[in-house]
Amino acid sequence: MRPARWTTRMVFLFYSRPLFRVWEIVCNHAARLLAHKTRMRSLQCSRAWAELNLRRMEIQRGLGAISNSHAHVCAACGHCCKGARERDAFLDRVMQQPDTEHTGARRRTGQMVGLTLAQAQGLLLHVGVPHAAGGCNELTCRGCRLPQTHRPMQCLAYFCGAAARALSQEECEEGIRLLRALMRLQWDAVRLAFRSRFGREPTPPRPSPPAGREPFLPR
Repeated sequence: MRPARWTTRMVFLFYSRPLFRVWEIVCNHAARLLAHKTRMRSLQCSRAWAELNLRRMEIQRGLGAISNSHAHVCAACGHCCKGARERDAFLDRVMQQPDTEHTGARRRTGQMVGLTLAQAQGLLLHVGVPHAAGGCNELTCRGCRLPQTHRPMQCLAYFCGAAARALSQEECEEGIRLLRALMRLQWDAVRLAFRSRFGREPTPPRPSPPAGREPFLPR
């Protein structure tokens, strides 16, 4: 594959770093403040969150495929995964688990929803490998123990200059498309949070008449 043009690489880095980062912060805080803490867990909203989550996973698979092509760059550096701070944000949690109790901007206790799901589904990577000192709680000496589909969105969206230089023209163009799709997904999540607070609640079905008795119909 041909090396990426400088202009394409700069556009890709612009989407990946300042634009996506600011967009994610805005969308997460907006969704957190707008979401109705009870209605967002309703059956109707849970189905909508699940649909968004499937879209998120598909986008992250695509970004993960691009990341795999420069894994040697990340392995030689590891800077982005340093620091023990929690990287999952509100939308990361609520898409994967709408009834999560961690509805703040940052999770202060417990573990990542993606980690809990990966454990339950038997999808953990690098089991038994020692934790990387001074790194993210999920970072081992051989890489992240979370599958790419279970990681926070920011972990797959961020690319540094060194990583971008290792990408082809086609990978940068695909990366731009996927980052746009991820940003649109987060905006759709904000809209869903808005509907959970200000939208009309579904009317509960009328109870059926007792068996053997016809319903009374006014003349």
